[in-house]
Amino acid sequence: MRAVATVLSLVLLTAGAAPAQVPVRLKTLTLAEGECFLIARLGGGQAASAGTAKECDHKAAPASTFKIPHALIALQSGVVTPATVMEWGGSRDGFASWQRDHTLDSAIKSSVLPFFQRTAAAIGRERMAATLRAIGYGSDTFDGELARFWINGDLVVSPREQAAFLQRMFTYQLPIDRPHVDTVKQALLMPAGKLSNAAGVHEFPLRWAGTPAVRAKTGNTTVKGERVSWLVGEIDAGGSGYVFVARVRSDTRALTTTAGAELALRGLNAVVR
Repeated sequence: MRAVATVLSLVLLTAGAAPAQVPVRLKTLTLAEGECFLIARLGGGQAASAGTAKECDHKAAPASTFKIPHALIALQSGVVTPATVMEWGGSRDGFASWQRDHTLDSAIKSSVLPFFQRTAAAIGRERMAATLRAIGYGSDTFDGELARFWINGDLVVSPREQAAFLQRMFTYQLPIDRPHVDTVKQALLMPAGKLSNAAGVHEFPLRWAGTPAVRAKTGNTTVKGERVSWLVGEIDAGGSGYVFVARVRSDTRALTTTAGAELALRGLNAVVR
């Protein structure tokens, strides 16, 4: 059953938000159960959210959106550099886009799971856990398999936590060297009007004036029968920056790998500017 959801809440994402900032406003959105969309001006202020407060606070596996903090940790710990090339081992498992050599940039753009499984092993459990605590990401803990903790429900994060993390990242407030943040930002940059993930390049017809720069990451997984689909990122629209998070989850309906992106597009196109 679908329900009409307007802007249900305005929430401060950062304690030091400037009170003079104009809050982001959304037109009415029609959301299904299990959907949450958040957007806030970069640098703090009030975040507009569509979806119930309970849904936007509900934690789920971050799936491949975890490649954002994962890449930052890999760079900061020195296990990869922007120039590192990880050779394809010849496996035919997974997507065709995975079946070649990859740099960090291409591994983010094509959401290459084997690349990040290898970097997780190189980082190690203790260093990974310690840096997650330092950057304050989600539950910042995991107990199970090092190669899959971000897709199997071991590590979980809410949409609101994702938005707060992105605020800190894109304003350089993480304990991560600035050049590493810039490397990841560049890897997240999407072609105009397009969105890439492991399955390929998809249309993303954002109806904003000009040609805003969109930096984004998809994420999809299934945990205990529940499908989860994300799109998270940042938009630079003529000097005005925004962070956004969209998540769809359901254990009763099939979700495509672009379900989170489709919700994000509806939400972004509902922003009053």
